[in-house]
Amino acid sequence: INKSNKKKSNLKHRYLLLDCMFVTSESGLFSYVSPTDDDNVCGIYFLTDPDRVVEIHFHSFDVPCDHRGLLAVIDGWELNGEVFPSESDHSLSMKERTNEFCGKNKWYRKTFTSSQNAALLQYRVPLRGKGFVVSARYQKNPRPCNVLSVSTTDPFTLRNYGRRINCTLVAVYPGVVQIIALGIGGSSHGVVHTTETGILRKCDARSPRDQVQIGGSRGFDTTNLDVIDSICGIDSKPDIKELVVYDVTVVRLLSSGYYDNSVTVAISPIVDNSLLDSASGL
Repeated sequence: INKSNKKKSNLKHRYLLLDCMFVTSESGLFSYVSPTDDDNVCGIYFLTDPDRVVEIHFHSFDVPCDHRGLLAVIDGWELNGEVFPSESDHSLSMKERTNEFCGKNKWYRKTFTSSQNAALLQYRVPLRGKGFVVSARYQKNPRPCNVLSVSTTDPFTLRNYGRRINCTLVAVYPGVVQIIALGIGGSSHGVVHTTETGILRKCDARSPRDQVQIGGSRGFDTTNLDVIDSICGIDSKPDIKELVVYDVTVVRLLSSGYYDNSVTVAISPIVDNSLLDSASGL
């Protein structure tokens, strides 16, 4: 998805939506007025920093239900029928993560807040002159878990904060995964074990619910992740780089809840086509 053109009005931080699908990290007012009677489904893909969540506030809307008009706010991103985060990595069901409505209300003041740094507003407005006005802002998230990568250079630390939870970092490109620091199964219930074990494998035998999986998928649904490597242990200076030749690069932290697990990782794009060619021939 490429960032779309957006036309600014004279009011600062007010955007008139012109393209059917686009990505934005901007805050402010977003307004849409349907130019045709087409029933195309369009979307605003909101994306912010890893340690923030998306807050979408509806100021007004006029989307006739009897013309199959629809507004849908999704807690995450959806593309080609696949959703990030996948259901196995999210505390809520897809039904709970999706809010659909239509009709007319000038004074509708509903606010939706995402669980991670990505959210989607889909809309179908098949009547010329109808539309909506929403605003977006990005609040701090003290305990980020699932993250859609916004940087090709900055490292990020996935951490479970002692919770029984899966946390996944996703980059929408083939990537080189570098593990910068690893702490899996090192501290539990406030007791810190500082002895470094180095990188361990055969994690399924040691503690199958506490490990880091590195792999890839062909879409947003990481449920059927093709795992390239699984690691655990404690290592402050690991020497691990993995080439992930998939459309989507994934690093997933699995946690049983018995340990305070963390992994610091950087995902950079594969810029050398020869690497892609050689890897695809394996």
